[in-house]
Amino acid sequence: MKRITLTVEGMTCANCARHVQDALAKIPGVITANVNFLTQRALLTLTDPPPTTAQLLTAVQQAGYTATTGKPAQHPTFHRQLAYTITTGALLATGWAFHLEPLVIITASLAAFPIYQRALKTLLARRLDADVLVAVAVTAAAAIGEYIAAGEVAFIMLLGEQLEEYTTDRARRSLGSLLSLVPPTARVRRGDNEIEIPTSEIKTSDLLLVRPGERIPADGIVRTGESAVNQALVTGESMPVEKHPGDEVFVGTLAETGALLIEATRVGEDTTLARIAALVEAAQQRNAPIQRTLDRLAGWLVPVMLLLAGIVFALAHDAHRAITVLIVTCPCALILASPTAVMAAIARAARAGVLIKGGQHLEATARLHTIVFDKTGTLTLGQPEVTHTHQFCDEHTEAQMLHMAAIAEKLSAHPLAAAIRRKAGTTAAPAQFQSHHGRGVTASHDGRQLVVGQPSLLADQNVPVADTLHAHIAEHHDAGHTTVIVAHDGKVCGTICITDTVRTTARKAIADLRALGLEKIVLLTGDNRRVALQIGKSLGVDEVKAEVLPEQKAEQITALQNGVRGRGVAMVGDGVNDAPALAVADVGIAMGVTGTDVAHEAADIALMADDLEKIAFAVGLSRQAVRVIRQGLGFALVYNLVMITGAASGHLHMIGGAIAHQASSVIVILNAMRLLRYREPSRE
Repeated sequence: MKRITLTVEGMTCANCARHVQDALAKIPGVITANVNFLTQRALLTLTDPPPTTAQLLTAVQQAGYTATTGKPAQHPTFHRQLAYTITTGALLATGWAFHLEPLVIITASLAAFPIYQRALKTLLARRLDADVLVAVAVTAAAAIGEYIAAGEVAFIMLLGEQLEEYTTDRARRSLGSLLSLVPPTARVRRGDNEIEIPTSEIKTSDLLLVRPGERIPADGIVRTGESAVNQALVTGESMPVEKHPGDEVFVGTLAETGALLIEATRVGEDTTLARIAALVEAAQQRNAPIQRTLDRLAGWLVPVMLLLAGIVFALAHDAHRAITVLIVTCPCALILASPTAVMAAIARAARAGVLIKGGQHLEATARLHTIVFDKTGTLTLGQPEVTHTHQFCDEHTEAQMLHMAAIAEKLSAHPLAAAIRRKAGTTAAPAQFQSHHGRGVTASHDGRQLVVGQPSLLADQNVPVADTLHAHIAEHHDAGHTTVIVAHDGKVCGTICITDTVRTTARKAIADLRALGLEKIVLLTGDNRRVALQIGKSLGVDEVKAEVLPEQKAEQITALQNGVRGRGVAMVGDGVNDAPALAVADVGIAMGVTGTDVAHEAADIALMADDLEKIAFAVGLSRQAVRVIRQGLGFALVYNLVMITGAASGHLHMIGGAIAHQASSVIVILNAMRLLRYREPSRE
């Protein structure tokens, strides 16, 4: 299976996109085709081997449009088109002011030419769209001698298109601004020389020199130097992150306080920033369910509107009214309500380090009822730490006991062993070592026997465990700790308490979700029940499901879905062991995917940083986006009904109808653009 993207030029409405989509879908080898007239892009999923590029481009051409394999042009013709529109407007005004009818006719023809051109393409492709309605209206106005009205209608339509293009381009630029973070040049150390090269010529393994105040030109690993790096525009993190040798850094981020020598690991299209931009662009192609419904409606709205205009003419015997009805009934505002809101919301989310992979996931997130959190690596840091030690004999101090445990665990790969080694520091390796799966280790050092692990292992090694020690372990288990016993030459020395630290943002994140009205928050983990219950209680979750195997998590999600009656269940996890549950959930949310696989295949939303508070941001933004879509649809329906009534009754004339028609589209678009300024919840 292969995915490719085409740039399609000449689309002006959802109907255009639907016809291109239908043409591409008919080609053998095209599995899915998603076309968005706002982004000018067609996202295709193809079989392997795929159809040829020539086949795809020809299909688009036969549908009446032009396609290329390159990226969309940055609208170089916008100013030329605007100049054309203003010139025709000025000539039309001159002809009207000085009663120069030949000039009016010529200017009206010039203004209508682009509309006629698009309408002709549509008719040759045996379909109807809004351009046909406008072309019929302009022709009808000219036929009854209303040349000024015909010219003004065409001019207002052209001017409205320019306003629509300008406002929707703001959302496109919001995404394009991500890639503008990449510096144009980079300093590279090659041998003993330091040279400056275009960023596009950086190769993997190149050593890049970045000074304070400069942006990092490629993904890489810090080799020397330290700096606070501002990653806000990539991961959404509000505070700079301290970077040291061995740490990963990302293209476009800003080194604020120190110089760094970085070894490039990913360049060009493979960098985190480039993949984010590609994912967001692909997401904007995937329509929300409500948009797919509207696209189907658009197919029969145009013939219905032509019929309506005919009925008005038959009843009122007034061509002016019928023409005005044609002008105001174009469903542009109705069709624009959803895609502009989805495009703006996805672009806004990307700027905050949240990748929402399509309009359908935006809608699903807005109606969530339940959120399920994995524990390890999600609500907790996923890195156990020693919290405290307890001495049970006078022969060794707590520090000595910890040192002996670290020696015994030196060769162990268990996460608890790593926590003990980090706490103790550098130690020697044991002379002998044996791991006992799930129970601990035995080792020898300086001729003495060491046992570190659970009571069952000590019993096997004939080390007596007092009842007071069992009570001590039970007490710490109830507090959410894992307790490891340390024994030396057959005698218990003490215990080490280890826990997986809860993220500092977890409590605030859950509080934010509750404030948004989420009705149920669940902790789902394979960990010990007592540990899970303690963490769940401290965070205030509604339900804890513990000791659940990875393959059972998906079953738990399905059970929750069956109980929420069509509302949504989201799963939040790290995307590794949680992949089946992420895939089954109505919304799968993967955390901390920066620098790895930018969006886990199983997840619908990817958080670039391990920031739990971004979940509430995603839910709030999704709900606001759905509200904006509904506002746009409601406004467009009521507005169109009022305008049709005014036109049919003779209270609204052709020029006013043209102004009113374009005003509705611009209002809907501007309302959707408010999503670009959506604010994150306060972090105070």
